[in-house]
Amino acid sequence: MALTAAGSGHSRLALIAGVVCAATILFGLTVMTTTVHRDHADHHNVPSLLNDTWEVSPAFARRRGAPAAIEPRQAG
Repeated sequence: MALTAAGSGHSRLALIAGVVCAATILFGLTVMTTTVHRDHADHHNVPSLLNDTWEVSPAFARRRGAPAAIEPRQAG
């Protein structure tokens, strides 16, 4: 919308559309960044933006020394 408004000579509308686009991108990056940070703090295996639950690694994987990517970390 910003490019169309700028191309048709509506500079005020182009500025507003550009600000809205930048704010949307900034909000999306903020949501993703805070989700990854929270998941690392809670020791989730992978970022779970749309999933409020996660599966714990199976007991056999924890006992045999599975790779760090699927091993749950103990708090404390």
